[in-house]
Amino acid sequence: MLRLASFWRTRAVPRAVIGLLTVPIMIAAAVIVLRVDRGSAARSSALDSEIKSADGKLRLTASQWSAVTVQPIEQQAFRSEFRTEGKVAIDQNLSTRIFAPYAGRVTKLTVAPGDEVQKGQLLFVIAAADSVDAQKDFVVALASRNKAVSQVNLAQIVERRMSNLAKDKAASQREWQEAQANLTAAENDSRSAEIALQAARNRLRLVGKTDAEIETFEKTGALTPDAPVYAPLAGTVLQRKIGPGQYVSAGAGDSDPVFLIGDTSKVWIAAYVRETDVAKVRIGERLTFKVLTEPDRVFETRIDYVAPGIDPDSRRLLVRASVDNADGLLKPEMFASVTIVTSDGKPTPAVPLDAVIYEGNNARVWVVGDDHSVELRQIKLGQSSERMIQVLDGLHAGEKIVTRGSLFIDRMTTAKQT
Repeated sequence: MLRLASFWRTRAVPRAVIGLLTVPIMIAAAVIVLRVDRGSAARSSALDSEIKSADGKLRLTASQWSAVTVQPIEQQAFRSEFRTEGKVAIDQNLSTRIFAPYAGRVTKLTVAPGDEVQKGQLLFVIAAADSVDAQKDFVVALASRNKAVSQVNLAQIVERRMSNLAKDKAASQREWQEAQANLTAAENDSRSAEIALQAARNRLRLVGKTDAEIETFEKTGALTPDAPVYAPLAGTVLQRKIGPGQYVSAGAGDSDPVFLIGDTSKVWIAAYVRETDVAKVRIGERLTFKVLTEPDRVFETRIDYVAPGIDPDSRRLLVRASVDNADGLLKPEMFASVTIVTSDGKPTPAVPLDAVIYEGNNARVWVVGDDHSVELRQIKLGQSSERMIQVLDGLHAGEKIVTRGSLFIDRMTTAKQT
């Protein structure tokens, strides 16, 4: 029992010590809590002194004004426009598709894709049986013409002799008349032969023979199967779908010409308009576009063609405009981002996009009063540009708004409310 009492006595001393230590700790905790409450009250008082709302408006301190930027309302015209896709295309008024006029084998090619050609320049040569037939017909027509000319010369000699004999009473009047009739018939035959020769000469031109080649052939009579094809206009070789030794058919399908030549100094921009925007499109409206190779450059032109109907496959309406391309920057089949301007619009109030505070479907801005107070005002927005947005209702010209720091003010008011 003595040991047990001694044990409890030894344990009672630390408990007393613990009790003595607990009292200062509790006092210190109470002091800390009191200071925290006083600090919160001081901050709340400071906040109330910085932002006062006695009349429903906020007033900032000088230090807070330094954190915001104020700007007057701007007037800006927002044009009515819509965007769609498009591409650069060849101006078909300045280009042509070239087909082989006759069936045969390609024996010579003189130009390649990308080459600049002049009108009348040789493109390729075909060994064509039709060329030989045309030359044979020319030879026959030439022989017939020469024979007819000889008959005319002979008939003229006979007619003159019979005329002299008739005057000397050495020949009858009947024989002289027969000689005159033979001369007239020979002259008619000569004219017919000349027409046939001209037709044969034109056929040679159709197979690509030049007048110099026809004249040489008329003198020599040497047949050749070559049928040359020349460029009908000056421009750039955009496509070539034949090679040396290749057999080509006459008048290939319209979708597969052997050559495509065009003048790319002027090109088309073709845009494909959605059905929902079809009613907005008119000839003469402004059209701007960008291409990937020149992302910072805006090309501008006006619509000069609107298709009469919707494409049944793409469900789009084709519109087109001509664009000068003297510098050659626009290449056929380039993708283009197209904007069609349907109206330039009237000047209306506009604010920077960063100045607008969005709360669900509502939009608000901080408006600065003449007394340097600020109030949160709801506005109705319209169209937007790269950095500005149209205000349809809620603001007027001459008013000032907070353009930088609007979120700072919004958070301060939120902090005060909480």
